[in-house]
Amino acid sequence: MGKIVEINPTTRHEGHTKLVLKIDDEGIVEKGAYLSVTPVRGFEKFLVGKPAEFAPLAVMRFCGICQAAHGISSAEAIEDACNITPPKDGLLLRELLGIGNKMHSHPLHQFLISPDFVPEKDKSEFIKRVQAMRKVGQYICDVVGGEAIHPPNIMIGGMAKNITESVKSKIYYKCKEYEKLAKEQIDYLIPIFENKTLVDGTELPEKLGYHDFGYIATHPTYGDRTKIDQDNVVEYTPFDVYDRDVAIQASTTIPTLNGRLAEVGPRARFNKFFDFKEKGAMAIHVARAYEMIVHVKRALEIIDELNVNGKTLSDEPVIGDGEKIGLGVHEAARGHNTHQASIDKNGRITYYNAIVATTWNIPLIGKAIEGSHYKFAEHVVRAYDPCVSCATHMIVKDYDNKTVDEKFIQ
Repeated sequence: MGKIVEINPTTRHEGHTKLVLKIDDEGIVEKGAYLSVTPVRGFEKFLVGKPAEFAPLAVMRFCGICQAAHGISSAEAIEDACNITPPKDGLLLRELLGIGNKMHSHPLHQFLISPDFVPEKDKSEFIKRVQAMRKVGQYICDVVGGEAIHPPNIMIGGMAKNITESVKSKIYYKCKEYEKLAKEQIDYLIPIFENKTLVDGTELPEKLGYHDFGYIATHPTYGDRTKIDQDNVVEYTPFDVYDRDVAIQASTTIPTLNGRLAEVGPRARFNKFFDFKEKGAMAIHVARAYEMIVHVKRALEIIDELNVNGKTLSDEPVIGDGEKIGLGVHEAARGHNTHQASIDKNGRITYYNAIVATTWNIPLIGKAIEGSHYKFAEHVVRAYDPCVSCATHMIVKDYDNKTVDEKFIQ
């Protein structure tokens, strides 16, 4: 007879989550639920009534890893709501900042999974390579964003300032260094991932992490709001999806596109833009590794295109009509990241909502675990590189406007 297994906490990713797995007598997962247990912080609610300019600064505090992605999505949502068009060079700098963030984040994830795949004899060189790549990504975020953590140069209307010719040259040479390191990293990691064997010799199931859901990605490196029909995106509460005893513990919504879950992230982007058809958890690692080259090549293109004397910030007023809901879309390291905002005639926020990358992947991870032994469940979780603080923005209320937690406690 089957039983319930809980893995709490899951490890080697950002944030606090747990797995609740219904397994059969052989330990095979029949029904999986992956949920965030990070406390709700209520960003979207406390932004209402604040000046629009406060939003990009505030939402970057969702997280210390994905900060640039949220700042960019927020600024673009408000620009859409207020019909503001940033200058070309401001948009190029934004894209470069977002790429720098991903160039830093992907090697960090590879470090987190290294205990699973990298033998002791290789660890020193592996870690040196990871750190060298992260330093390049961090440098780009520092000089383009103003600082790497919560970059203040992201502003509504573009970017606060341009970079100098000297900095542009330094970024170029650092990107060439990164490109060399990334190729070495790919040559090392891809055979390991394709072998589907852990460092201790354990073979991973051939179909570990398989699922039949679709993918969302709007751009290979940046984001494009015209490529997603937000009217077909619907968020459900955990009580609509999970069993009641599981749902009461969860703190994220469950978003769907056209009524179905969807995967976002490196594999989704490769599927959409590079005809990558591989399935399973290990294919996500493969796509993430190859994506490092996509990012650095695009960074080099931007450096070539950028005019360091060009205008970077629009002077259009940050004023809306209080009704139009603007949409900002950015392809974060972990995938399709959207912010929505409405701004009134006084430049204050009347509505705000964020559906971040990991919010999409959390319910899908539970499904992707089904069909394999529960001892491999965390390997599926880690493949998605969840950033759970980013995804925690929900409080559920019943029809009497009481929070669900209080209702069940009473």
